[in-house]
Amino acid sequence: MIIIAGAGHANKEKYVIKEDKHCFHCNNSSKWILQKIKYFITLFFLPVVPYKTTFELYCPICGNSVKLEKETFNQMKRTAEPFK
Repeated sequence: MIIIAGAGHANKEKYVIKEDKHCFHCNNSSKWILQKIKYFITLFFLPVVPYKTTFELYCPICGNSVKLEKETFNQMKRTAEPFK
């Protein structure tokens, strides 16, 4: 019997924060993207078990990101809009 298992499948939730934030990397001001990424272990190419979750805020122009704690992410998510 062959079992195909893997890791790395990711589900992303994105939100746009309402206020402009300045990026010191690209020196632009824009509405940054709030992102939650869940990584899964897969079985036969289907996501089965989440093994890691990361939270970040990133600049949509250059991709510079800041890692966030879960509590900080949840506070910012309350005032953010879903990403389209």
